[in-house]
Amino acid sequence: MRILILFLVACSFQVQAQKSQIEAPLMHSVYFWLKNPNSQSDQQAFEAAIQKLIETNPQGISTYLGKPAATEIRGVVDNSYSYAYFMTFASREAEAAYQTDPTHLRFIEAAEHLWNKVIVYDAVPLSSKN
Repeated sequence: MRILILFLVACSFQVQAQKSQIEAPLMHSVYFWLKNPNSQSDQQAFEAAIQKLIETNPQGISTYLGKPAATEIRGVVDNSYSYAYFMTFASREAEAAYQTDPTHLRFIEAAEHLWNKVIVYDAVPLSSKN
């Protein structure tokens, strides 16, 4: 009986230790630097605009919005940005449609006056032929 319990506990730890991968053909990573990063009103305006995009855009599979983490300062870490936004797409065509989608264009119109820099990194899985 003890062996069975130990086996079940070990299996439980093994399942918990497995890492999940993001399953998406295209990862769209966007970093924003606000002109006035300490302005509460600018932060609220940006967050309201991007939340509206997140709630209304039809092309994205999944999204993530965050701020720089207070991790250890190292030469390879850039936490100078104000917001990080990640969106996954089912295809390159879906990402292309997103670029001209009214929800995306309304977000840009509503918030572009708040930032002074935006950097986008698009990536596909290693197994992709893109």
